[in-house]
Amino acid sequence: MKKTTMKDIATKANVSIATVSYVLNNVDNQTIPETTRSHILRLAEELHYIPNLTARSLVRKKTGLIGILINKSPNMPYWKRHNYSSFIGNLEQLLTSAGYHTLLFTLDAANPSLDIIVERKLEAVFLVDVRDDVFYSISSHFVEGIPLILMDSIIEDKLFKQIIFDYHTALQLASPHDPSQVCLIMENYNNASLVRYILEAVGLSEDAIYIINDISELEAISTNIRFTKAIVINEFIGNYLERLNIFSSITVICTCHCPEILTSANTRTITFKEDKSDTAFRVMEYLLQKVDYSTQNLNRHYIKVNSEN
Repeated sequence: MKKTTMKDIATKANVSIATVSYVLNNVDNQTIPETTRSHILRLAEELHYIPNLTARSLVRKKTGLIGILINKSPNMPYWKRHNYSSFIGNLEQLLTSAGYHTLLFTLDAANPSLDIIVERKLEAVFLVDVRDDVFYSISSHFVEGIPLILMDSIIEDKLFKQIIFDYHTALQLASPHDPSQVCLIMENYNNASLVRYILEAVGLSEDAIYIINDISELEAISTNIRFTKAIVINEFIGNYLERLNIFSSITVICTCHCPEILTSANTRTITFKEDKSDTAFRVMEYLLQKVDYSTQNLNRHYIKVNSEN
């Protein structure tokens, strides 16, 4: 099948090729009637027009490339693999629909190599669950002014936008009046500051907190636990604990946007208003409007808990 060109769209719309180019490349210094703009965009969709990335970058002086950097550790548990896969898939779909191109990079969480990344001219970068002690070695590879958006990470620097769940509110909702028989079971994160934030928010004693790196650790604690109730962060861990049936009740804070996998009548779920990918995309779009975000006091975006929880 012949690839649709701007000339094809211009012929169908009865406008000049230049007008089509202005619309498809979002050139904002041209006055084009909204009806004409909408007609061109509708034809581009109907004709399955695929933009030429090189040509677009010359017109816009931008590449349209968005980087997603995932920090992976050895023997990553299945719940974290699913979390990454879901986030990447949803965000990539949003980026593609908006005309961006996605580059995915997998980094060694302990010793990230960025040689291949610095050769790419990225318009924005998402950095997922980064270790505190290697963050600045990563961020120094990117040009100032390129939005670097952190997911599941807390960094004490207002220059970088950070998107995290509102664990403080979620844990307040999850905590019972009598915490003596309650433990917290949660997945581990590369970002130690995020872990500290969660532990400070839950307010339980150290012996009532279990941070799980893999399935074997989860199995080990299940055979020697003195608590009757559990607060669980991550619904895949919650699903596994449901099947073990060792707690009289479980409250699961759902961080993978999959509460439907929890089926026990003794399980309560706490969900969030937005998927992380939706929030991430909206924050990126905001930052790409040339907002001077380095002067803003608010650098953290907390994804709010659903009001019906």
